[in-house]
Amino acid sequence: MGANITSSGNLAVSQLPYPQDHLAPLIMKLAIAFSSPKRSAGTIEVAAKQAKAMGAELVLLRIIPDPQKVGIVAQLISSERPIDKARMQIDEVVANLKAQGINATGLVKVGEVAKGIISAAQEVGADILFLGTTSVGGRQFFIMKKDPIVHYLVEHCPITLCLVRHDASVETAIEAAEEAELSE
Repeated sequence: MGANITSSGNLAVSQLPYPQDHLAPLIMKLAIAFSSPKRSAGTIEVAAKQAKAMGAELVLLRIIPDPQKVGIVAQLISSERPIDKARMQIDEVVANLKAQGINATGLVKVGEVAKGIISAAQEVGADILFLGTTSVGGRQFFIMKKDPIVHYLVEHCPITLCLVRHDASVETAIEAAEEAELSE
């Protein structure tokens, strides 16, 4: 079954060989593996620029490690606080992105982090997954052995990945600031 082509070579909408609901604009979904506003700032900036340029939707994904699978100590001290804090952080970043005119949403889940990122990205229909990585100086490696989540995602993620490098010294300073914040 072919389409009827007008003499000028243009197809009229009613002449297309498939339902007209397929004419809805295709909006790409870009997902970000989100850890915290400070740690993910560089990755968010890169993904936001891309989303704005493409008119794409941006989805922040935060996977909280499941205390049941981390160990007995984690089970004993687990609470809803990490989930609540993650939701608050996601909501704050989403509001900031929306203020910039970017269609953004967020998703917080509990589970195995690497597999959970893939599952959540597939669930939201992500076309590209943005993931922050750390450059530790010295000889540059594509995948750092110190980052098993990045390694797992590169090996197993069926979605296109965009790896965003971060400087290790900046990452160390952010970690120290977050540790101090948690101890307050």
